Amino acid sequence: MNQMRKNIIAQYGLQIAKYLFPFITLPYLTRVLGPDVYAIRAYILAAMTFMQIFLDYGFTMFGTKAIAECGDNIEAIRTNTSCIVVLRGLLCVAGAAILAAITPFLPITAANPLYVVLAYVGVCLKATLPDFVFQGLEDMGIITQRFVGSQIVSTILIFALIRKPSDLLLVPIFEGLSSLIAFVWSWDNVVRVRAIQFVKVSFSVALRAFKESSIFFLSNAATTVFNAFTTLMIGIYVVNHAQISYWAIAMTAITAVQSLYTPVTNSLYPHIVKSRDTKLLKKFLIIGTTLVLVGTVAFAFCSKLIMWVLGGPSYIAGSYVIVLLSPVLLLSFPSMLIGFPFLAAVGKVRELTISSIAAAIFHIVGLFLLGFSGMFSISAVALLRCATEAVMLGLRILFTRRTMAQEQNVEATIA
Repeated sequence: MNQMRKNIIAQYGLQIAKYLFPFITLPYLTRVLGPDVYAIRAYILAAMTFMQIFLDYGFTMFGTKAIAECGDNIEAIRTNTSCIVVLRGLLCVAGAAILAAITPFLPITAANPLYVVLAYVGVCLKATLPDFVFQGLEDMGIITQRFVGSQIVSTILIFALIRKPSDLLLVPIFEGLSSLIAFVWSWDNVVRVRAIQFVKVSFSVALRAFKESSIFFLSNAATTVFNAFTTLMIGIYVVNHAQISYWAIAMTAITAVQSLYTPVTNSLYPHIVKSRDTKLLKKFLIIGTTLVLVGTVAFAFCSKLIMWVLGGPSYIAGSYVIVLLSPVLLLSFPSMLIGFPFLAAVGKVRELTISSIAAAIFHIVGLFLLGFSGMFSISAVALLRCATEAVMLGLRILFTRRTMAQEQNVEATIA
């Protein structure tokens, strides 16, 4: 429990740092590079987000579970680690081929191929970080230390050397250097300090790992797809640009609050894999959901203030979107908590994926129905988003109850 408490604190430190460093560098870069040049960085950065999801391919969650299940078996840890490194390396090659094929056909990337290459190298370095090892061993402090240390270097270099729009290429170079520092720092700890050396992996073992990771990937991709599709549909059916801005700001606020749940789920996940500690999970559900309920009410109550802080006085009229979306915060906490920390941890990844895909289908069908019926509006989409979260939570509760009942039956049979 003490180790998990340390991990939760470390993960919260990481979340704070992930918001803090962009908050420091973003205003500087937007002013120094100017709107036209900064747009290049913003566009390619968005493209690299999709590449990051592809390169991870569920290996972080799969790897965390695999390492946690190894216990003190160092040979099994070495095999799982080596397997994931090989698979991620192959995905990096595949991703490079995909990017090379797409880049010439997109105006911004076609005009800035060197930026694309530099940015992709940084993404590959991030994708091959052994975070799954640290999470599986329940020693997450190094992840925070490494992130803060590497970001300090890139932040100093950005402020010291980027002075004008023509310095654009220095941005991915410094960010890539930060990723390289994190890469060397992490793997030095894994290989030298923890003695987790690379070993030869058979094709059958690698194929099995890839298949199991695919289920995790589908679960994560389902959420990404319906969020992206929502944005696409809003762009088609909502002609009022102010309304679109209200939605974007409200979702930014929702996502920011949801990121506060991640340290808890990341820390619980390997713990549940090792211990099947359902009592601790229930405690987090009861206490956490109560706190989130209070926070959700406060979030809705402060909707105008949030809109003013994130968008300015002209956006206060859109505070109603935050109010309508606020139930997502309450519904998503227990959904996330019984998702990866429980269902995935006890081997029910298929059920977890079914809940994610079913919710995504429900949401996409709902969007089409709103569009075809002429009822499409930001308010309707916000209510649909809440309903989608409720569907996902309901399915996960159903699968959780079924799983617990099965385990109780097994225990009764053994007794």
